[in-house]
Amino acid sequence: MLNEIKKTFEIFKSERVIEVRTVGKKVRSGYFSACEKAAEHVMKYPNETWYFVLNKINSGCHSRTQSEQILENPKETTADHDIERREWILIDADPIRTSGVSSTDEEKEFAHKTIGKIYNYLRDAGFAKPVVCDSGNGYHLLYRIDLLNKSENTDLIKQFLETLDILFSDERVSVDKSVFNASRITKLYGSWAKKGSNTVERPHRLSKIIHIPDDIKLTSVDLIRKIAESLPKPEKQTYRNNYANTFDLRDFMTKHGISISKETQSKDAEKFVLDECVFDPNHKAPDAAIFQLANGAIAYKCFHSSCADKTWQDVRQLYEPQCYERKYEAAQHRDTKPVTGYAGYVPPDENNSSPEQENTDPRFLKMSDIKAVDRSKIVTVKTGVRMLDTKIGGANKGELSIWSGGNGSGKSTVLSQIALDSVQAGFNVAMFSGELTAHRVKNWLYLQAAGRQYTEHVGISDAFYTPQEYVAPIDNWLSDKLWLYNNYYGTEVNSLLNDFENHIKDHQTDVVIIDNLMVLDTTKYTGSDKYEKQTTLVKTLSDMAKRYNAHIHFVCHPRKPAGFLRKDDISGTADITNIADNVFICHRVNRDFERQATQFLGEKKVKNFIELRYTNIIEVCKNRDLGIIDHFAGMYFEIESKRLLNEQHENKLYNWQESLKNNWQKVESLEEIF
Repeated sequence: MLNEIKKTFEIFKSERVIEVRTVGKKVRSGYFSACEKAAEHVMKYPNETWYFVLNKINSGCHSRTQSEQILENPKETTADHDIERREWILIDADPIRTSGVSSTDEEKEFAHKTIGKIYNYLRDAGFAKPVVCDSGNGYHLLYRIDLLNKSENTDLIKQFLETLDILFSDERVSVDKSVFNASRITKLYGSWAKKGSNTVERPHRLSKIIHIPDDIKLTSVDLIRKIAESLPKPEKQTYRNNYANTFDLRDFMTKHGISISKETQSKDAEKFVLDECVFDPNHKAPDAAIFQLANGAIAYKCFHSSCADKTWQDVRQLYEPQCYERKYEAAQHRDTKPVTGYAGYVPPDENNSSPEQENTDPRFLKMSDIKAVDRSKIVTVKTGVRMLDTKIGGANKGELSIWSGGNGSGKSTVLSQIALDSVQAGFNVAMFSGELTAHRVKNWLYLQAAGRQYTEHVGISDAFYTPQEYVAPIDNWLSDKLWLYNNYYGTEVNSLLNDFENHIKDHQTDVVIIDNLMVLDTTKYTGSDKYEKQTTLVKTLSDMAKRYNAHIHFVCHPRKPAGFLRKDDISGTADITNIADNVFICHRVNRDFERQATQFLGEKKVKNFIELRYTNIIEVCKNRDLGIIDHFAGMYFEIESKRLLNEQHENKLYNWQESLKNNWQKVESLEEIF
């Protein structure tokens, strides 16, 4: 008991001012400056339930009790205004039971399952690893933070806990949303939890610390805010004959056959646990639910990685596609058969002759002969770069994209992410990397697939690796979905393109990534000089994309520009960018960028990039489909995962992580608990 109390102080208070307190009919309180002394005085009352103030106390409070003693019924204890900084967020999952009694083992187990779900949810959101504690009757998660004690941070933590309460509280377990105040006291781990009589069914238990991370890291306020702001807003009302039509959620679920497994209601929200997720029937109850808040706002949540980004708006659009104004979203289907009537790619022979596919179409078309393209039928592969996808939709199948940029600008980084996001969306990918060995490509891809919470520092510089226990699940996820060309077979263009064509046909490949032009051997290729050969190559790639309805990403290094990199600086002739459907240039935001870009973009725009703290920018120089040019997508490079993030502290989830939850591999001690 004494050692556990000392450990509690060492973790949460170190050598800062400590207040310990008992509550109830007789209040005892004492302020101490040292962990050892505080623990010794608490042990003078070993049968009491003790608490301590979690956050940083103003040092002046130490003088409230003389000679570091425990006083009975003191005049003052720590108030909110006595707290200098918020250092911890407490999440308390407690079983619902008759007041004034201890929990049964069964009730406590309900709290154990709930706190495990909360841990998984916050881990997947990017939170650092918490200290996990057994409160005696329930469980606590404690996340290290560093915030000033001011009203806006109090409101933020209050809203954060309210969100967790709505998502996870049910008829058996309550997430305490009242523990948001700065001077919050919590159980002194190592002391007794005594409520009611000590019986076999409802025993008194010692509280304890279950798990301490090897490195207690700070959780960013941005992540806390992201959870807090995930509470939905009320549905917009529609009007007919000047009367408001309130959206009827029950009627919507009945009308569309959405089966409810269980429903619970509190003063804050009504929760409908679904039999199965509306997006994936393999996600069974209780993993998916629809919530309606007291203000009428509606939310949807499925606690599986593949559905982490799905919202209520996605649910409603699934059943009522026209309910909101929206841009088209491509269906995830593939067709890699050659397009009928199109003379597509056939590898040229050494005599520069190439047989053509028979074409019975007329040479000139009347307008009535031309079929209109239904934009809703265009299949678009999302790049995962939010500022690109919202502007141009993504990468349309049947198109060719050229990527360029200086060294370290992020070309290969963003393309390997596009490969992973394509697999995540259900598309098949084939890659060629002429400059990196296969194992280096895999290392980079796997860091990105894992994310910062599943990578480890190698101990030197800023180098990280993916632990072996995660490699097998990622291998399994990418199996038969992502392929890397074997460089053993060389870089001769005719041979390489022929291999890619066969792979596209055999494996229904949707996305092809070729990195890069400079390493390809065009010695035997059609053309009198290298520029003509490059033009022929780009035409061939464009033809392949159209013929097999795939999207091809092709990296072309720039010539060494004198200043800010432009489209005309891309190596080869202008035909390369003229033929392509899209042209992207990657920029690294550094002093050279700031100096050179100002001349082209203006001081105000570049200053905005700097203030937003972008590390990389992807520029849309050409987009044939929608005519978008001069669009800049800012990104943030993350060292631990080698990812380019849409926002600082973004934590994208990939489907391979589902296996960790389902199989509970003993990857870390905390997962042995949950």
